[in-house]
Amino acid sequence: MTKITQLIAGAIMGMALLTSCQSKSYRLEGSGEALKDGDTLFLTTDLTELTPSDTIVVKDGKFAITGETDSTYFCLLYSAKNNTIAMPFFVEPGTVRMTFPEKMENARVAGTPCNDKWQTVSDSTAAMSQKMSQLAMQMYSGQSSMEAQAKIQVEMEQMNNRFRQFIFDTGKKNINNEFGYFIVTFYSGGLLTADQSKELIQLMPDNLRQRQPIRQMEESLRMVQSTSEGSQINDFQMTDMDGKPTSILNEVKQHKITVLDFWASWCGPCRQAMPQVIGIYQQYHDKGLGIIGISLDEQKEAWTAAIKELGMTWMQVSDLKGWDNAAAQAFGVRAIPHMIVLDQQGRIIKNGIRPSELEGICADKCK
Repeated sequence: MTKITQLIAGAIMGMALLTSCQSKSYRLEGSGEALKDGDTLFLTTDLTELTPSDTIVVKDGKFAITGETDSTYFCLLYSAKNNTIAMPFFVEPGTVRMTFPEKMENARVAGTPCNDKWQTVSDSTAAMSQKMSQLAMQMYSGQSSMEAQAKIQVEMEQMNNRFRQFIFDTGKKNINNEFGYFIVTFYSGGLLTADQSKELIQLMPDNLRQRQPIRQMEESLRMVQSTSEGSQINDFQMTDMDGKPTSILNEVKQHKITVLDFWASWCGPCRQAMPQVIGIYQQYHDKGLGIIGISLDEQKEAWTAAIKELGMTWMQVSDLKGWDNAAAQAFGVRAIPHMIVLDQQGRIIKNGIRPSELEGICADKCK
């Protein structure tokens, strides 16, 4: 589970305007069977709270609004009444045309350069997205055995790698234009790896690379580089369930390998994966496996109740700052569950693995 409603939301909130130029007009047009007379639609760039920036009323099964913009930015049009209507698109000079058929999976946006490219990406990844959704439903249905879940996780990771490579290639092809800039700002820190983001930024022309969001991203990537595989972590303290500050490296030294497991009580995928993690821990703990749970909770009661409910018997720490958790910030954690495997000296063996990968590492390192 990522920081916000993940396919669209997270990177949009941190993404600055895509370009600066003289003010130009834009027009948004929409039509289709899914639109009903009198429907109220909202425009927003705030996809955490969905605070509207403008309101549209459908008339005769269509709508049209005009405005002025001196920049290109990502936006969402949605209906509070009909939650199937949600159209991400770019506000940019020109006419943006949206179609809303009865089956919203066939909805389309076109008419301006970034929107045409966005629709092409959506078309190209539709099959992958559908397959990943099906796998996720199987994974988190609660009806799959641990063995079946492990196989599903491997398949999901393979699909995710294909999706990641496609997005990287798309960004590379468009790196000299606004859509390439969007790919970097939207998908970095989530889908794209640090190395992929770094490569794309290095390919950017100076007029894009000097923008403040990219400069901030480069600084973040420099920080993440210090947490790459083979790097030595610095010791840090975090409070355990009894309110006692705990040295992480002191605990790490007690085991052949130690997993820093970033999770939260409110994270569905974390909870679904926990039986598998518990099984691995029970199998390899006596052979040298340690786990330190680092919770991104904000409420102590919810955190401690989940530990008891899920049967997690290893060390648990948290600063109860949610996504501002100091360790999550230091290690560049953007989605959970997220596991980092350390050797006995605190060097990073693997960063960002799933439970399905942990068992193989334990089999190799805990003999």
